[in-house]
Amino acid sequence: MSAPVHTPAEWRAVGRERPDVAGRVRRCVAVAEAVRALLDGASVTVDSAELTMREAVLREPRPVQPRIPLTMGTANSTLLRWAGAHADVVGLTGFGRTLADGHQHEARWRVDQIEAQLACVAAGAAGRADPPALEALVQTVVVTDDAEAAAAEQARRNGMTAAELLATPFVLIGTVDEIITAVAEHERRWGVTRFVVRSDALDPLAPVLTRLT
Repeated sequence: MSAPVHTPAEWRAVGRERPDVAGRVRRCVAVAEAVRALLDGASVTVDSAELTMREAVLREPRPVQPRIPLTMGTANSTLLRWAGAHADVVGLTGFGRTLADGHQHEARWRVDQIEAQLACVAAGAAGRADPPALEALVQTVVVTDDAEAAAAEQARRNGMTAAELLATPFVLIGTVDEIITAVAEHERRWGVTRFVVRSDALDPLAPVLTRLT
């Protein structure tokens, strides 16, 4: 679950100009809280700069299960803390500053940046009996016998060495055995137990999934 609009064009399509980062964060939280309340069966009234709803009720179809799990994917420190406190799953996107095209982002993939993101989640989750699961948004999947060569160009663009890139949970590059080892290491090092990949990565990952299930 996330805010329903992201790019400048999407904001203009709903008759609004894209707000600054703080404004987008406030809207994301407002939407998440409202949808959470609707799914829980509440009548929701909100009248703020970020969201307007008046006595909204989700009558049907009602969820079958008592609680619909909430996943919040972000790299923003405020949203990571909110997600740590309220989400069932926190998705680490690794996204940094939005670039001028409104679509692309800088990467926050360095070790210190990942640790800072995880610290925000932990701060938000302090005191929770059931801390959220962690997942990573995988940007690149390549099954290959030469992982460093396959990672070299992306590492260069991100200002990292190939070894640094391969150590992040945002890529799965290498032989089947190397990827399986990396998945285990991401759980040990970062606590990441779930990975989101694009549909075109499913076939290359089939031998990995067979070994992991």
